[in-house]
This record gives sequence, structure tokens and C-alpha cells, in this order.
Amino acid sequence: MLIEQLKLENIGSYKGQNVFDLSLQSPKKNVILIGGENGAGKTTFLNSIKLGLFGCYGFGYKTENNEYYRHVYSYLNAYARKQENTTFSITIIFNEVENYLRHTYKFKRSWQVNGQIVKERFDIMRDGVYLNDADKDIYQSRLKEHFPPKLFDLCLFDGEEISRIISENKLSSYLQELSTVVFNLDLFNSLEGDLFSYLQQAVDTNELSSLEEEILELQNTEKEKIIYIENLKDQIDEDAKKITEQQETYTSIKKDFETHGGLVKEERDDLNTQVLAIEAQRKQNSEKVREFIQTALPFYINKDLLFAARQQIQDEEKLLLFNQLSQEFTVERLTEIMSGLSNTPSSEQLAPELREQLLNIVKPSQNEITYLHRVSPPQRMEVELAAQIVERERHETYLTLLEQNGRMLKEAQALRKRMSTSDSASEFMQMLQHMELIKEDIFKLEKSIEESTYTLKEVEQQLASIQNTINKKEHILEQESKKRGSFIIAQNIMKLSTEFQNVQHQKKLQQVQIEATRMLNKLMRKQQYISAIRINPETFEVTLYDKDRETVTKETLSAGEKEILLLSLIWAMFKCSGRRVPFIFDTLLGRLDRTHKRNVLIDFIPSCGEQVLILSTNSEVDKDHYELLEGHVSHRYLLEFDTEERKTHVSSQYFKFQEEEFTP
Repeated sequence: MLIEQLKLENIGSYKGQNVFDLSLQSPKKNVILIGGENGAGKTTFLNSIKLGLFGCYGFGYKTENNEYYRHVYSYLNAYARKQENTTFSITIIFNEVENYLRHTYKFKRSWQVNGQIVKERFDIMRDGVYLNDADKDIYQSRLKEHFPPKLFDLCLFDGEEISRIISENKLSSYLQELSTVVFNLDLFNSLEGDLFSYLQQAVDTNELSSLEEEILELQNTEKEKIIYIENLKDQIDEDAKKITEQQETYTSIKKDFETHGGLVKEERDDLNTQVLAIEAQRKQNSEKVREFIQTALPFYINKDLLFAARQQIQDEEKLLLFNQLSQEFTVERLTEIMSGLSNTPSSEQLAPELREQLLNIVKPSQNEITYLHRVSPPQRMEVELAAQIVERERHETYLTLLEQNGRMLKEAQALRKRMSTSDSASEFMQMLQHMELIKEDIFKLEKSIEESTYTLKEVEQQLASIQNTINKKEHILEQESKKRGSFIIAQNIMKLSTEFQNVQHQKKLQQVQIEATRMLNKLMRKQQYISAIRINPETFEVTLYDKDRETVTKETLSAGEKEILLLSLIWAMFKCSGRRVPFIFDTLLGRLDRTHKRNVLIDFIPSCGEQVLILSTNSEVDKDHYELLEGHVSHRYLLEFDTEERKTHVSSQYFKFQEEEFTP
């Protein structure tokens, strides 16, 4: 399969129609170079090829169910979804050789959106003629057989995935899966499944010995456990992949949200806290002003009258006391008192003068005082208290509080406006809601992974116990002389299938070892450091030997050398399989040093296959590396995401450092 063209219409960040010419100008120019910074749309480009070719099958769904359509809905351009009668489509043109004839196929997968409802239409043209429904089904079945979605995933060399395989020491399991798919040995797994179905449906278990029945039942349980384990592993991998996708989506939405003035929850809570603090201070100020107005203000306004009233009351009290003493201190009583004293002048002469002096002590300062208030002692205390309060108060204090409230009111209004601007924009609200939903989904997925991992360990232990029991019973059965009917035949076929797979693995892996060793020595900086590679056909464990036939432990290799080793093995498997498939490299060179990058670009990429798609950042394939690759490039594209328009722009060039030197 060689992909000639990819057209995206309102897919992801690709707004409107975007056409990629992926045809090859000559056999030596087998590279399509696509550059873009992180977040520019490279992942959408890859997923679109998979979605366009396989539809729901590409994402693990057997039918076009609601879950698949929700998946599709998330891939459609968000801005275009808001417009009525907008078309979303992926068109892929590719050619294949069938019965020594080359045919050109055109796949067009389009969607119509009505609210949250998505409807899909799929058309296939072969050599310019539309296929009917029956022919479409036949060709799709053939495509899934010869180029299944799993094989497409294996053709995609994701730098992140390769690093994970190396770091998590999953090389053996990866090679086993790759070998099974690339060499078409997965068909025998299907055969074994069919044989199990046959044994369950076609064999009369009444004719089987009890031991055979037990083995059949155990094997059926074993198959169920294996399928359950595979499903659990797939579910764990799918959940982990979804978590990564959700985290990337969350980061992208948050970046857009912050870029366009939205407020994340923490920032909004901070602003809301500031507003509440301002309102609390304003309320406190207002309470002080209100208390002053309700209590002291009337007296403060009439403080001169208040002070005069206080003075009047004090004078009235002195007058009252004066009058009372005047009545009590009569001349007669004072004369009588003084008469009782010895050595005193005449009482009649001094009594009037003494009386006058005593009364002057309490006599009011004003000559004429008129009784106005005649207040009681408690009332006098209230007047005195009010006067003291008025003496302490200053109206400037409350004017300052009112001015402060005015300033704080403007500040609170500005903060509320920021929150209101963010909250009132429906798009921002949708972003906030979307981010919260993503957080919930991530939590659920993490919980699901934890539960699935625990269940996986239990089921694997159960499977090991069942397999041990089967082996014991099969050994007993082999000792018996009776090997009857279809049960024994089916058992022998399954064993033959297993043996055939082992032989094929061993045969193919011998060629793979030779080709992988040759490519590894081309790519590694240490020339002839590895003289031979051996792959165990049963465990797929890889062993390396130096020129002295001594074992080289993989742990002594650098991260870049391990990546070179894995690339060499994958390339060798595809080469030995004879499959004509496009190779796709996504951020492949990030972990390699400059020498290894050079070797990969000079020796590995040109010999990968008939068509190679490279998705890269400018830090991976820089100016010098581009010059090494330029002679093999048929087309180049640059993906640039415009944050203002919120769309990816596609141009027929590479990064800016190439424009003056390499732009045609």
C-alpha cells in the first residue's frame, strides 16, 4: 500500500479543507517530511489516516456504536461543529497491487453532525468507479486481513512508544507480537479458536472418556482465562492511553483557556476570595459609619447645643444645691453653731459673712439662671456620655471610610468584571466544564486501571494453576491407548499449529537475525561492536554477541543504542516478511545523539521501504540533518497552529531556517 493523498476537512485543528500530497516523485525520493511544533496537529494527522482507513475497527470497535461516535465527535473541529450543515470528512487515496495489477483506491469517510448526534457515510472508489455495498464489504474484509489496524500500529514508529518499550523492558513481548502479525501467524491463533468452537459444538462428549471431558472443560476455561487476561491487558493499555490523551486534551484546553483570557478554577477562587475580603472590609466600614449616623451624628451636628445643654444642666445642679444650702445655712443656725466655738468674735457679726462665703462655693457662675431641664441623675449621665462621645469623634474619620469604600467598590467591580467576562463567555464555560469532566474521567480511569491490575494478577494465578492441571491430565491421556475421533484430531491439529508457528518463527527469525545485525552495525557509532544477534524463537529474548562471541548485556547499551537495536529488529522483520507498507516515524530521533541521527537518516530511512512519512520538530531534524535527508524528500509540509484563529495552517515547506536555502 502506498498512500498518494490525504485530505482533511474540519478534522481536529484542521479547519476547512487541507490537502496533503503524499505521492513519490521517484523511487529514491521515498520520504514525506512533515514538520511542526508540539500541539501543531501531527497526532491528528496520524489518527486521521487510521480513522479514514479502518473507521470503528481502527479504535477497537466491531460496530459503529455510540462509544465510537463519541470518539469521532471529539476529533471533529470544535468551531465547525457550531455551524449548521458543515461537512466533516477524511479522504485517502492509495494504490495497491492485486494479481500483478496496480489499482487506485479512494476512501472517503464523512460525517454529519446534528447537536451531539453523528452520522457517518463511507464510500470506496476503485480506479474511479464506486463500489456497491457488497463489494465494499468484501474489500474491507480483505484490507483488514492483509493490512489490519494492528499492523498499521506496528508501522508507526512512535519515539515515545519505543522509549517506553525499552525503559519498561518489553522488547521480547513486543517482538513476539510483531512477529506474529508481520508473518501472518495470527491466522493460526484464529484456527485454534475455531477448533475450540468445533470441539464444543461438533463433538459428542458422551463418547469421550471422563478424562477427555475434564481436559476439554479445562481447556475451555483456560481459553476464557486467556481471553479475559488479554482483555484486561488491553483495557489497562486503553485506559492508560486514554489518560494520556485526556491529560494532553486538558493541557491543550487549559492553554487555550489561559491564552484567551479565561480563568482556571484556582485563579477564579483567588479572585473571588479577594472580592469577599473587599466586601467584608466595606461592610465593616459601613457598619462604623452607620453606627455613627444612628447614634452620634445628631449630637455631632448639634454639638454646640449639646455642650450648652450640658453646661446648663451643670449650672442647674449648682443652683439647686445653692438653693438647698441657702435654706439649710440660715443666719440663725450658723450663729448658733459659731456660739458653740470658743475664742471667736461675735457670732452675730460673722454669721452672715460666713454664710455668704459658703454659698459662693456652690453658687453658679452665671448671675441669672433659669431652670429649663430639671433632669434626673440618669438623664444627666446620658447627656454627659453623649457629650463625651461627641468630643472624641471627628467627622473626617468617617469621610475617609466612605472614600475608602468607594475605592474598594471600584476594585471589587473590576474583579467581578474579570470573573463575569470569563463566566459569561459560553465557550469559556464549556472549557471549564470540559476540564472538570476530563479530571473526573482521569480519576475513573486511574481507578479502573488499579482494579484491573489487581484482577489481572488473580486471573493469571488461576490460569497458571489451570495450565498445570491440563498438563498433568494430558500426560495421563497420552499414556492411554485410546485416542479416538475428532477430539484427538483436534488436539493434534492444535499442537501441530503450535509447532508450525514455532518452526515458522524459528525460520523467519534466522533471516531477521542476519538482516538486523547488518543494519545495526550500519547505524551504531561503535563499528562492529555487535557481531551477532540471536532471538529465542520461544521466549523472543534477544541476546547480543561481540566479535569474540562473548555475550553483550543490553544494560550496557545507552538509551540511543537500545533504540537503534529495536529499530534494526523491526526493520529486519518487515524486510523479511516482504510486506509493502508505508513506514511512519513520529518524533523518532529525540533520544539519539548526533552521530546516530546521521546514521539513521543516511542508512536507515532511505532503505525502510517504498514510502516513509516523518513527523518531526525542528529540534529533531534541524538544518544539518535536513541537508542529509533532502535528496530523499518528495514533499515537505509545515504545520503551524494559530492561537488566534485556533486552527492549523499547512504550508509546503519545512521550518523557517530552511526557507532561504531550500524553498523552491
